[in-house]
Amino acid sequence: MPLRRVRAVLRSVAPTLAHGLPALRLGFEPTPGRGLPERIEDVALLGHELDLESVRGVGKVLRLLRAARLATPDDPRRLLGRIHETCSRLERALGTPVVLDLRVGSRLRFRAWTEEGVEEVEDVAEVVEESDAYWVRRHGGLLPVRLPRSGIVRTQTEREWLFEVLHIERDEPSRRIAT
Repeated sequence: MPLRRVRAVLRSVAPTLAHGLPALRLGFEPTPGRGLPERIEDVALLGHELDLESVRGVGKVLRLLRAARLATPDDPRRLLGRIHETCSRLERALGTPVVLDLRVGSRLRFRAWTEEGVEEVEDVAEVVEESDAYWVRRHGGLLPVRLPRSGIVRTQTEREWLFEVLHIERDEPSRRIAT
């Protein structure tokens, strides 16, 4: 997935669960006119143990606190599992201008309306249209899905854009970035 560097503002932070573990949902508003959505959502996982995803989540929280020029904890491990306390701390960073390094990707979804209802297939690699059926090939070694054309009223292929925040730093107005 390509990398992109964009200016944004931290607009929201909320406690949530990700894969059953404590996390924070971060909402950023990118600079308009850059071909990005109005809002970029990211998750900072703050599990109970120091695994790779929790270390990344703690890193995001620390970078946001530093960008907002707020105090960081002496021991960053104290952020693990404490999503409400960490959320309160990050709420003071709302409105902070930041520069985000994003990994940009997308995911395709195929939808077919039939007389019986709606068939939806996620993680689509390609859709092959044959005379009697649609063959929907999926990523990750999943078996293809065959949908007979006879019962299909309408189809739609939809792209969902995915943005993963890889790095966060304070946006200094005097610094120019290429986007």
